[in-house]
Amino acid sequence: MRAKKALPSSSIPRLVTIFCLLLLAFLGSSCSRSGGPSRSVLVLGFREGIAGRERNSLLDYGCRKAGSELGLETELVVPGPWEGADAYARPEDPSLWMLLSCGEEPAAGGNLSRDGSPVSHTVILDYPGNSVPPGGEGNAYIRYRVEEGAYLCGFLAGRLTSGSDHPLVNRLPVVAFIGCAGDPRTARYQTGFVRGALAANPQVNPLSYLVGDCRDEAQGSAFAQDAARKGADIVFCTPGDFSDGVLRAAQSLGLLVILAGSDRSAESPSHVLTSLILRDDNALFRAVYLALRDDLRPGLQEWGVREGVWALAPFRGHDVYIRRELKEALAVEEEKVADMKLSP
Repeated sequence: MRAKKALPSSSIPRLVTIFCLLLLAFLGSSCSRSGGPSRSVLVLGFREGIAGRERNSLLDYGCRKAGSELGLETELVVPGPWEGADAYARPEDPSLWMLLSCGEEPAAGGNLSRDGSPVSHTVILDYPGNSVPPGGEGNAYIRYRVEEGAYLCGFLAGRLTSGSDHPLVNRLPVVAFIGCAGDPRTARYQTGFVRGALAANPQVNPLSYLVGDCRDEAQGSAFAQDAARKGADIVFCTPGDFSDGVLRAAQSLGLLVILAGSDRSAESPSHVLTSLILRDDNALFRAVYLALRDDLRPGLQEWGVREGVWALAPFRGHDVYIRRELKEALAVEEEKVADMKLSP
């Protein structure tokens, strides 16, 4: 057996020195990561309501993902019925690094840290406007391209309405759109839905209705009933409490409904065909991730399917009625929709 050679005595101190230097470098990097100033993210959620509650659950998931994957302290708070976004800005917290609000812009002074200086980032998700408001040039306004998702919903409705695959369609090429006049996003939803329905079937007759108050369930129900009398069998509904009235009418009249905002299939599995889910969790995580990389630009930005801010909910019990050809066509349209000009 060959004997092992011992290390020369002159090399041992050198190896010890190298080992110590590597250990110090490792410890130094660990200390710099843990000993730096803490940064926290405050997320202002949606006010209570059926759609708001579901979207808040997505925001909560986004907060936990940002905390676990990006190492930031995140907190989700839900404003009360009469409280503005600025009521939760925590001006006494020096670690507040990002204020992220969903649909509501914090009031003047609502984005200040303890020493009176602005937080590093103020982000408004699902911003309804088409331009940056005066004084908000330093904030990031993220407008969801809801017209993309509405287009896909319209394409689905246009292809399904005149067929015989689903037991609740009547073969008449009539679909309906019901939106809220008070929501600035409604025109984009409407444009996308109508364009999608006509792209699927140029012979489709898309009816359109606008409730005056987003909370008016009675008017939503009345519009759904009128649409049914005119031959509509599939109704697309924008977010708002009025959609509860539309859903009740659909249950009594045997209509299919596509809702927007969150997945509400559990409320009426037989009548909710799918839902256009607004993925606030993905938008939240993307905003925080970009800010950490110093890649989050201030001003108005539009995020859509490429950024993962919307998706169609599973068809669940309706899946057996949606043929493979239609699913393949939907996949093709989803690939194309990001390059379409759909804004009204």
